[in-house]
Amino acid sequence: MHVRSRRITGFVAAALASITALAACGSSSKSGSSSPTTAGAGATSSTAAFKATTGPLGTGVTDKTIKVGVAIVDFVPIQQFVDFNHGDEEATSKVMIDYFNKHGGFGGRTLDATYMKYTAIGSAGPNQVCTAFTEDQKVFAVLGNIEDPTGAGQACVSKQHSTVFLGHDLTDVELNNVAKPGLMLTTDIAAERRLNVLLNILAQQKTLAGKKVAVLAETATAGRIKTVIDPALQQMGVQKGSDAVLATGSSTDTTAAQAQLDAAIEKWKTEGVNAVLISGPDVVSKQFVEKLVRGLPGTLLLTDATSSATGAAQDEVTAKVNPNPYEGMLTANGLPDQAAFETPTVQNCVKIYEDATGTKVIAPKDLKPGSDGKRVQVYVAVEDICRQLTLFKQITDKIGPYLNNDNWAAAVASLGVVPNLPYSQYATIHTGKYDADDTFGLAKFESSANDFVLQGNVTNAAG
Repeated sequence: MHVRSRRITGFVAAALASITALAACGSSSKSGSSSPTTAGAGATSSTAAFKATTGPLGTGVTDKTIKVGVAIVDFVPIQQFVDFNHGDEEATSKVMIDYFNKHGGFGGRTLDATYMKYTAIGSAGPNQVCTAFTEDQKVFAVLGNIEDPTGAGQACVSKQHSTVFLGHDLTDVELNNVAKPGLMLTTDIAAERRLNVLLNILAQQKTLAGKKVAVLAETATAGRIKTVIDPALQQMGVQKGSDAVLATGSSTDTTAAQAQLDAAIEKWKTEGVNAVLISGPDVVSKQFVEKLVRGLPGTLLLTDATSSATGAAQDEVTAKVNPNPYEGMLTANGLPDQAAFETPTVQNCVKIYEDATGTKVIAPKDLKPGSDGKRVQVYVAVEDICRQLTLFKQITDKIGPYLNNDNWAAAVASLGVVPNLPYSQYATIHTGKYDADDTFGLAKFESSANDFVLQGNVTNAAG
């Protein structure tokens, strides 16, 4: 979800936080130009010399084909929690894979894809996807989106089964919890790096001058307070209020977390807190943000969980909640959905889909709910798979005939600049950095635009 401005979020329950991220997968940090089909044909810039070594082909690789699994979220079991879906993602993925196969392929091979839907609640579904693809289908790589808030499903692919995984909504912890560095990648930005980017921008623009800042985190993101947030705020010379870490993620019952937030709000009132940095997809959901805004009206809100915040804020727009509790919330983001959709690289992806299907991709600004109240975001599905295939092509083109895990890892380590990544003006992959998107600026949620809107231009936030 884009988040780029990507999209699933704000859930009814902590266990549904992964759902929110889904929506977000596909658009948030957008910008760019050029054709996705030209990206892999020798255009890649390297950070170090690379030469593929000879050796046996990897699992699922033949002289002519690469077997991949494409993981797809099943929106039916979660439809009561979200007001959107991504249409027929399997059909969309097939269209894009067919096109790339016919126009240059992947390092001299074509993709042989198999597809699997799963329910994005808990770890059972994601783990079933992992074992089906790695043990039964014996794929070389998994594409698409595995949403597991515990990280177990993602680790199952690239740590337990030493299989390449190119996914969305990943953290630095997940990207580095692998059997070999580089086996797990994302075309987006990792949550921790987004937080660093946000804090750097806030420091440059002195946004927090005169503010007293509290942190609202969840169990899974509590570690960011001491390692990332506190040092940055201290360097800015910003006063800090108390931290609140809510017990979310282990149950759909948020009673205890709600009580924790109530207590935190009362404490923040006495401390004079007038800005709250919300770290994590669970705590930025509607049930917590609505309570926070009621308890501390006029407080500046900031978040590193952009995709979740986007989905929740857009739900409030759809529900005609006025004022929208997310109004004015700040984050680090790329181009808004519509601006990203209009970039040449995304329009090339859209043209591929429209030419193959004879069906027009409805732009974000023109998308309206259907009779069931759901917005069918085909543009998200098109963007997401097109981005993944663009990066996959660049890496496999660089490797050439000897495709296996060792050469994949070495190629990733030396990749450097990732040109022509749809809607990302700036993107890099290299040793220690396995999240590609670098196109970010300070963004504010505006109900009138139904999105986080850039407050100025995007910059190159490579790290």
